[in-house]
Amino acid sequence: MTKLDINFKGLQARIAFVVLALSLLFSIGSTLSQMYLNYQRAVATSTTLIESRSTDAARVISHALWVVDLELVRRSVKGLSMIPTVCRIEVKGFDGTQISEVNSTSSHCDANHQVLLSVQGNNIGTLNMVLNRYEVKREALDSATPLALVHFTEAFIITIIVLWVVNRLCSRPLKQLTNSLDRYQSDKANQSCVPVSLIQRGDEIGKVARSINAMQSRIRDDFLQKRITERELRQHQTLLEEQVEQRTKALNWQSNASSLLADISIQFLSSDSHNITQDVKQVLPSMAKLLGGEAISWYAFDAYRAERRCYWPQDITFAPDVVDLSEMHMIKRWLADTEALVVPHVGQLGEDAINERTWLRHRGILSIAAFPLTDGRKSFGMITVANRHLPFIWDNNKTLLLKRFATAISEVMIRERNHVAMEQLQEELIIANERLKVQAETDDLTRLMNRRPFKRELSNHIYEGIKKNHPVAVMMIDVDHFKAYNDEYGHLQGDDVLTQIARILLTRTQEYEGTVARFGGEEFAITLPPKHAAQLDDLANAIRDDIAELAMAHEKNPDGDYVTVSIGGIITIPDDDTSDSYLLEAADQQLYQAKDGGRDCINILDQLEKK
Repeated sequence: MTKLDINFKGLQARIAFVVLALSLLFSIGSTLSQMYLNYQRAVATSTTLIESRSTDAARVISHALWVVDLELVRRSVKGLSMIPTVCRIEVKGFDGTQISEVNSTSSHCDANHQVLLSVQGNNIGTLNMVLNRYEVKREALDSATPLALVHFTEAFIITIIVLWVVNRLCSRPLKQLTNSLDRYQSDKANQSCVPVSLIQRGDEIGKVARSINAMQSRIRDDFLQKRITERELRQHQTLLEEQVEQRTKALNWQSNASSLLADISIQFLSSDSHNITQDVKQVLPSMAKLLGGEAISWYAFDAYRAERRCYWPQDITFAPDVVDLSEMHMIKRWLADTEALVVPHVGQLGEDAINERTWLRHRGILSIAAFPLTDGRKSFGMITVANRHLPFIWDNNKTLLLKRFATAISEVMIRERNHVAMEQLQEELIIANERLKVQAETDDLTRLMNRRPFKRELSNHIYEGIKKNHPVAVMMIDVDHFKAYNDEYGHLQGDDVLTQIARILLTRTQEYEGTVARFGGEEFAITLPPKHAAQLDDLANAIRDDIAELAMAHEKNPDGDYVTVSIGGIITIPDDDTSDSYLLEAADQQLYQAKDGGRDCINILDQLEKK
């Protein structure tokens, strides 16, 4: 081993230093442990010797004190003081006799050993012996010194051997590996710079070499992944720029739309119905540009005719002067809903808009959007935007713009109309309220009244029955296994069945001046006035027979092959405690009994017979 092979700041020197330090610590620990054991052994030996000598001397001293032979006591004490580890011997008699012998006054004399002196069971004094622990420690140290020298020599030799082994097995290969890594070039990551001899080693150096070799492969993979990531980032950046551009366009569009609406609002504030057409013409080009339409028109309604009032551009050819809306049912429903109508492509129109689709295709219109001019009760015009060549690219912002534009025109027209047609509006409001009341109390499917007016009519019958002591009749009708019918034939066919049954109920009930209502789902209710209440059972049989004559097929009816009904009812003379809810509940209970009885049957509780 030469000086050049040793780097006192390197791992080799550190390992040697650690080994030397650990060896020295081990030697020191072993020496201290041996000294401690020697000390404990010396203490135990001295203690045993003193206990043995003190026991023997105690019998002699006890007898000498008993016979008052003080000279014998002194000789005995002198003999005990000859022990090397004893500092002081002291005999104290309970009669005041005291004899002591001092060998040393060292501060280490701190271990007392006391023996009680007694003769014939009588305690006559004590024998105290004080040990010198320092002397015990010195003897232990003297015995451990050669062992410490042996341990320190072993530590030094082990350090020299470890230093050589580390240099041979670790330092040289690591230096070789370091030199190889110093020659590594990042632009040649696909080439290995680790010597094969190091890679093939089976120890930790070989593991490190193989790890470095694997790291070069990962560097190459990471480099390729970095290139891929950079490419993806560029793609994301391009996408983000496109989104920013689209968002900027949308914001610019909204800004232009808001500015145009503000100008329209200011212009229309001072406008009246005589100048409104000209004012609208001025803003139509800007509105068409924002909405992306080839043409934009304003139509006014006259009954089911739409007359063109103004349009843009002036050379438009596919927008007629007059449009007949009488057969365009979808548009009429749309006008009733007063919502935006957007048809991006005429091919998207359903079967309920055949007339509209035919008309648009005849005119060569590909896309159309419209919003009605309305006063809140009915529509009196509409704004339309149309394209012939490209489908609409439409969104909620364009719908909102078209709606606000139509609202601005409507407000001007309403403001003018309000002050010349107040009485007409009031009359129409009354009519509308009546219509709403009828709609609220009428079932949409069967056109029968619903639960609320029926209960009101039943309450009138109860009041009349109490007043004149006449009977009241209530009947509940339920279609048997109607859910199974819907599952088999569909809800549209089920609605047709309910409509036919409702027609039979209405026709038969009118013969008895009664009232029929749809209570919900497949359930109906009938009440007869007091003068016909007793004929409730006849009415129930007639209804059941009429429905049977229809012979409406019902393959999923476990009780037959046709649609049947179950009927439950009650005939009673009301009193002050009778309520409409009570009678309906009683009739409903009879209906459930009819269903439990096998369905397709009648169960009328006639309390007149009981009375």
